[in-house]
Amino acid sequence: MVDFDFSRFPQRKVAFKFSYLGWPYHGLARQGNSLTSEEKHQIELTYPTVEGALFKALAHCKLITSETTCDYSRCGRTDRGVSGFGQVVAMYVRSTGKFITEEEARVIVDAGQEHLIIRDAQNGGRPVLLPSNEHELTYINMLNKSLPPEIRIHAWSPVAPSFSARFSCKSRFYRYFFPQSGLDIQAMQEAAKRYEGAHDFRNFCRLDPAKQIKNFERIVQSAQITRVSDQVKFVGDGQSEEGVWWQLELRGTAFLWHQVRCMMAVLFAVGQRLETPDVVDHMMDIQMTNGKPEYEMASDLPLVLADCAFDEKDVKWIRVRSPGRDSTNMVVLDRIVSKTWGELNTQAVIASALLQTVRDTQAPMLCERGSMDINYSSWSECRKQLLEADTQTVRVILGGGAIKQAKKYTPIMLRNRAEPVELRNQAWLERKTANKRARTDE
Repeated sequence: MVDFDFSRFPQRKVAFKFSYLGWPYHGLARQGNSLTSEEKHQIELTYPTVEGALFKALAHCKLITSETTCDYSRCGRTDRGVSGFGQVVAMYVRSTGKFITEEEARVIVDAGQEHLIIRDAQNGGRPVLLPSNEHELTYINMLNKSLPPEIRIHAWSPVAPSFSARFSCKSRFYRYFFPQSGLDIQAMQEAAKRYEGAHDFRNFCRLDPAKQIKNFERIVQSAQITRVSDQVKFVGDGQSEEGVWWQLELRGTAFLWHQVRCMMAVLFAVGQRLETPDVVDHMMDIQMTNGKPEYEMASDLPLVLADCAFDEKDVKWIRVRSPGRDSTNMVVLDRIVSKTWGELNTQAVIASALLQTVRDTQAPMLCERGSMDINYSSWSECRKQLLEADTQTVRVILGGGAIKQAKKYTPIMLRNRAEPVELRNQAWLERKTANKRARTDE
């Protein structure tokens, strides 16, 4: 088999907008260079990632030479289980453009068509004549044929050589879905509003001392809790509170590690009336709370990176090959996503019917000790009676069906706290220096 000769083809920098359901994956970020390293490849097989699947498809389509030479960047790194509707990555890929001579380039420039030519280090400085969008490689179709159905390319865009999916992004938009389930939505909405603006979020994230982050101020442009059925027509509210779905809609310029899940955990505590909305202000006051209190962050399952926004001058998304004449990409995208929705929605309905069967089952009600008079009712009523009688257990909602049970609830502001960020960063530096010195002495 003859190796593919990449040197015959120019490369151009593009951005891809894509979606993925994160449940089968161990996060977005790949486990090193799995295309060239056998060790990393085996890790990727054991702990598959979204990027691992993406790079495998890129290599299969002969769009990149390697993971390390395509100038790859991602907009937002999502953790294991987290999904994305509008993730964006950028890289150099193979193009149907052609290398031209300097003389040919001058003729095109003199004709006022300099925008058709690129000249960058990735192509060795040689001038490249770009094709029209209609005659470029069918990136969307090519990649979607090679990707698993839970990962879908939605659009692509030409971008400048200096473009970075991470640093060129102007805002990121997250959504976190949850059922009403007895939560005080109004209190949660009040607490969410307090996140808006520029604040220090060091107590709403997971610290990685190796990164030596000193600035924890982030700008939240909007934070609101809205009813899902108002926006998503495929979700109908049920008759019980468990069937009424809400979402946190959060837009900001950038976010810290696990920031959204930490923010959501506090909102759940407010919704359960275990905390008041004031707790948000107290935790953002680093003079009052100079050290993160111990608390468990919300589940990863309901979190979605819904969109990444860029300046229109930087990104112009192309979704179909010939606008107005060809809709193939959108037709195929809709068909695959509809099939996925149909399968998962059917599973959800079946699981709902099973839960209803359990709740409708006749079971004995609690009775006075020593009484022989046992009454039967639906398990739904028995369960309600048990929960009301159990005043010794606190059930803390963490989202995605996760509930943590405890004998008592300690308010967040009264809990043990981690050392201040400055001390934790300094301790890490001292350990690193000591380890380096020890290796030098050996």
